Amino acid sequence: MKQPNEPVLVVLQLTGGNDYLNTVIPYTDPNYRDYRPSIGVPEQDILILDNEIGLHPSMGPTKELYDKGEVAIIHGVGYENSSRSHFRSMDIWHTCEPDKVGTEGWLGRVIRELDPKQENPVTGVNFGYDLPRAMAAPSVPVACVIDLATYGLLPGVTEPAQRAAVLDRFKRLYSPAIGTGPAMNYLAQTALQGMDGADILKVAPQRYSSTIEYANNSVAQKLKGIAQVHLANLG
Repeated sequence: MKQPNEPVLVVLQLTGGNDYLNTVIPYTDPNYRDYRPSIGVPEQDILILDNEIGLHPSMGPTKELYDKGEVAIIHGVGYENSSRSHFRSMDIWHTCEPDKVGTEGWLGRVIRELDPKQENPVTGVNFGYDLPRAMAAPSVPVACVIDLATYGLLPGVTEPAQRAAVLDRFKRLYSPAIGTGPAMNYLAQTALQGMDGADILKVAPQRYSSTIEYANNSVAQKLKGIAQVHLANLG
C-alpha cells in the first residue's frame, strides 16, 4: 500500500498592494464607515464571518474554506519600531531579521534544516521567474520553475543521444570548478544541482493524475505545478 506523502509547506507570496481593511473588513467598527465613506464596502455585500469582521464579496471561495475550518486569519502581522520604509520592510519580510540586515532568507534556512546534507535538490522548489530572497541562502539548492512541462536544461534538444552528450559536456565543464574559489564553487555547485533537479522534476507531470481543473491564470497554474511535484512523491 502506498504511503501518503509527507506534509509540504506551500508559501504563496502575493507581491503588491493590498487594501487589508477592504479584504478583512471590520464592518461593526464605526471608524470603518467614518473614515471610508466612499470606498468602504456596503454592508449588504460583505461576506460575514462573525459579529466583527467579514470578507470582501469577491472572496467567496475563501469564505467556504474558512467555514470548513481550513483557513485562519492572522491580524496585525508586523514588527516593533517600524521605520516605515517599504524596502526595509520587504527585507525583514524575506529574512525575518528585524534588528539587523539579514543575509539569508527564512525559507532558505528552513530548507537547510530539512536537508542539511543537500541530499535532495528539490527539497525547495520555486514556481516563478526569479528566486525570492526568502529562499536564498548559501549552500541551499532551490529549483526555479516556470512550466514543469518544459523545465530543464536545453529543452529544445530532443534527440536523446545528442542531448545526453551535450549535458555530459555541461557537467564536465562545471565539475572541475568546485573547490577553486568561493564564487566559482557556488556557480559550479548551482549548475550541477540544477541538472539534478531538472532530472527529478521532469517526471512530475507524467506521474500526476487529477480530476481537478485549474483556472488558466498565473496563480492557478503555479498551484497546479506544486500539486504535480508533491503528488509525484519526488525526493
